[in-house]
Amino acid sequence: MALQTVNHRLLLCLSLSLLISIKSSFCNKNDTKCLSDSCQKNSTCKDFSKDKSCRCSDTAVHGDKDCGEEEDPCLSSPCPGHATCARVPGERRSRCRCPPGHSGAGCDTAAGPCGPSCLHGGVCHQDPGPPVCVCPAGYAGRFCELDLDECASSPCLHGAVCQDRGDGYSCFCVPGYQGRHCDVEVDECVSEPCRNAATCLNEIGRYTCLCPRGFSGVNCELEVDECWSQPCLNGATCRDAVGAYFCDCAPGFLGDHCELNTDECASAPCLHGGLCMDGANRYSCTCAGSGFTGTRCETLLPPCWSEPCHNNAICEDSADRYTCRCRPGYTGAQCETDLDGCGSGPCQAGGRCVELSSETGRERLARLLSASRRPEASRYVCICPPGLTGVHCEEDVDECSSSPCRNGGTCENSPEGYTCHCPFDPHSGVFFGGRDCSDILLGCADHPCLNNGTCVPHVHDGQHGFDCLCPPGYTGSRCGTVTTLSFLGSGFLWVSSGSALAQDSGCTVALRFQTVQPAALLLFRGDRDAFVMLEVLAGFVHLTVQVSDQPKVVLLIPHDTSDGGWHAVEATFAEAVTLALRDDSCMGTCVARAPSPFESDGSSACALQNSFLGGLPEGRAHSGDALLNVYRIPSAPSLVGCLQDVHLDSNAITAENVSSDQSLNVKAGCARKDWCESQPCRNRGRCLNLWLGHRCECYRPYRGRSCHGGRFCRYLRLPSTVCGNEKANLTCYNGGNCTAFQGEMKCACGPGFTGERCDKDIDECASDPCLHGGRCHDLLNGFRCVCALAFAGPRCELDLADDLLSDVFTAIGSVTLALLLILFLAVVASVLASNKRATQGSYSPSRQEKDGSRVEMWSVMDAPAAERLI
Repeated sequence: MALQTVNHRLLLCLSLSLLISIKSSFCNKNDTKCLSDSCQKNSTCKDFSKDKSCRCSDTAVHGDKDCGEEEDPCLSSPCPGHATCARVPGERRSRCRCPPGHSGAGCDTAAGPCGPSCLHGGVCHQDPGPPVCVCPAGYAGRFCELDLDECASSPCLHGAVCQDRGDGYSCFCVPGYQGRHCDVEVDECVSEPCRNAATCLNEIGRYTCLCPRGFSGVNCELEVDECWSQPCLNGATCRDAVGAYFCDCAPGFLGDHCELNTDECASAPCLHGGLCMDGANRYSCTCAGSGFTGTRCETLLPPCWSEPCHNNAICEDSADRYTCRCRPGYTGAQCETDLDGCGSGPCQAGGRCVELSSETGRERLARLLSASRRPEASRYVCICPPGLTGVHCEEDVDECSSSPCRNGGTCENSPEGYTCHCPFDPHSGVFFGGRDCSDILLGCADHPCLNNGTCVPHVHDGQHGFDCLCPPGYTGSRCGTVTTLSFLGSGFLWVSSGSALAQDSGCTVALRFQTVQPAALLLFRGDRDAFVMLEVLAGFVHLTVQVSDQPKVVLLIPHDTSDGGWHAVEATFAEAVTLALRDDSCMGTCVARAPSPFESDGSSACALQNSFLGGLPEGRAHSGDALLNVYRIPSAPSLVGCLQDVHLDSNAITAENVSSDQSLNVKAGCARKDWCESQPCRNRGRCLNLWLGHRCECYRPYRGRSCHGGRFCRYLRLPSTVCGNEKANLTCYNGGNCTAFQGEMKCACGPGFTGERCDKDIDECASDPCLHGGRCHDLLNGFRCVCALAFAGPRCELDLADDLLSDVFTAIGSVTLALLLILFLAVVASVLASNKRATQGSYSPSRQEKDGSRVEMWSVMDAPAAERLI
């Protein structure tokens, strides 16, 4: 039985599946009824043979209808029992309502006093009177089953939108109104939106601001820029204000808008009849024809302003007239007269003048006139030599404009032509030469210069040669001759011959020297009556010239040359005596001049015989009596140092001139020992190399030759010199030299002294040069600082506090070590003495008991502290 039931159910399922499949096949058939859009409201057409079936968007099936009408949800009677089906408005669903007095799902439950109870939150009231449902807002009916539409009475005003709610309604107001029913108009001016004292006009849903003058914008917040339209003219500056503007006019303009141009000519600024022309804030004066010039015609024109001179003459102004300097070939007050052709010799620099009136001149006129560049030259033409041009051959032709020099040569133009300065190529080592630097010079290939001399090759007539530029200390064709001489003191080198040159040719003495002496004789030339003496005095180079009884000429260069370095000095004797120090380090006055005393005497300094270098002989010369008058001439001490490149006139003095019978203490070369290399000065002393020795400058409290002892010494005054003539009688003290200056006798003071007679010592301590409380002692041309404790140096500038503290600790340590050694020796001596007494002495009980009772060995008192210490 159960098996049959199962079979029946399976058969039923198969039948339903077959029916559904057949129906689906009919709906998929392409039928014309589904071709037209007959199904409405989003329904789907299902085609079954001849009939059309529409499946709507909800799940209901509308047989033969096209879904144009909605199916009633209560058609299927969904409410059970006594319930009544009601369709929910606007929706595709139903709602079941029970009749009065019933409730429950099937409306089979009897209601209370208020029937089926109050709906939608209603409250049942039955005392007093019959039971009644008190409905909440929005509902009505016996059981509050009716939903009231509060918007039906149009409670919202002024176009507001009413929206019904379960418990009432809400009004959505349009702009400009507010309140529950939108019956209150909004005053937009309450918030005072208008600024800058503007008037606010309230309108429906908006406001309008009436702006005062000078403001704009929705809220009158923008200030109007009255300068925007650029009302000010002529470059004026517009300044904006509230409701107005002001124009700051440029100079020369007036008016509210600066439209008026002032007349600068109203004050008649132009002088001397000048014409005034008014302009924008300016004026200009036209001075034509007035004879004046300047901004206001205030300056009188020079006479040459009008160019009165003709024919390119040069006009020269004087006080109130002019003078014309005529070019060659013209004459007259204004050079207006043309002279006869070549008669005045107009051509310069050897130019040949050709008369154009002659037959030859007419033939050459066409060819030469263009070269003359002088249209008015109708009488003559100048034929210029090579290298010159111009109307009168006064212009030099620049031959270098064509760059004739090759291989990097430098061209130098000259009236005779040009000169090429040829270079040396360091990469290839080739010298170039010739007129155009096109020749390779071979002179230096096989003939090098000695002693680092510079070789300069040359070529003449096809023959290659060379010249050597020698360094200081050497001379000769290949720089092989030594010119350096060393003077060891108390010596000299005598050059007996002098060169007799012409009176007006002049002569020169040049040399280089090296010394540390503050005073030394470099050169003496002549005899007692007429001589030239070159010295170093107080470190300065002095030149003294004496000719017979004429005033002595003394020149000096205020530059320290006693520093041990090389210094070049040159003395020239011509119409004037010139002394020059040729040092690169020379600052200030390095050249001194004075009138030559040889001019009136008729002799020349180069004619003087017997030249001495480095000193004067102290005894009789080997050559006889010729030098007897030389010895008694006062001079500086003999030179301790070196001379180099000595030239007397055109003669070079070399080591070959040194011979035993004409020199003393002179050697070739310059040997200088560094005496300070071994640091002979102790205690921080400063070593000075004195060529033949050294000197130590000590710091306090050290003194002595090596800064171990000695004391400061006051310097000695230098000797005096008689100075005078028939008009004046002076005495130059302290080494002052008598000098003729502007026709008067003067004392030329040495360093460290001043005054008319050089008798006043210059106080070098006046500037307070000593630092840190040091005391200054004035010396000759200097000072010495006596420093306070813990300071040192030439000006007490060195702080010795650190070193002094270290020395103190070192001294304390040394003393302590010595005391400990002495204490040790004393203890050793005491022990030895005790042992000796114990072995050699005797015991005396009476001595022990002399001052009291007997003392046993175990009751002996300790020795006093002093004895214990020993």
